[in-house]
Amino acid sequence: MDVQWLKSPPSLNKGINIINKFEEIKFEQFLRRIVAKFKLQDTEIFTEDERQKLEKIFNVNEENLFLAIKSILYIYKKMLKYIFMPINLKTNLTSIGLSNEKADIIVKVWSSDTRTTLTNLGSESIDCNEDAINFSWKLNVELSSGYRKKCKVPKSYISLSGIKTDTEIEFTHSELYSMFLQLESIQNELDNLI
Repeated sequence: MDVQWLKSPPSLNKGINIINKFEEIKFEQFLRRIVAKFKLQDTEIFTEDERQKLEKIFNVNEENLFLAIKSILYIYKKMLKYIFMPINLKTNLTSIGLSNEKADIIVKVWSSDTRTTLTNLGSESIDCNEDAINFSWKLNVELSSGYRKKCKVPKSYISLSGIKTDTEIEFTHSELYSMFLQLESIQNELDNLI
């Protein structure tokens, strides 16, 4: 079964087959280490010594260990780009070939990691005055110009003022209506997410 958020190249399928053979308890520690190093943007997840020990622990050669690590990184990077319910994530992971046990472990690690990130984001204080944006508008009518005689063109001006920037946007009736439809579409999408 195909998963929309994750392309499944042959190397990933091979990596998943290798991962499925790993012992669950050791796999969870292995996964947590990869995720922790990935978050630090560390170039080397395991040292040469650690890789040799892992080859013995998981009973794989260097190439297969490297493929397993790359497969986990690939899946995890893709998971970070989407919003999942844990049960849906588990279903998606099993549909690409991961065993139920490995999918459970990945969802468990992903959930705890995501929860920590969201808690950290929520605990950061936000200074409302610094980000405050003032919104104002005015309506003018252009009665004529050198190019067009006896013409009435209604124009609206929307002004967005913040501490760091001020922006004023001019709209004709059709442009304003088009923007309104786009904002309404965005609002509907946001409502559907809730």
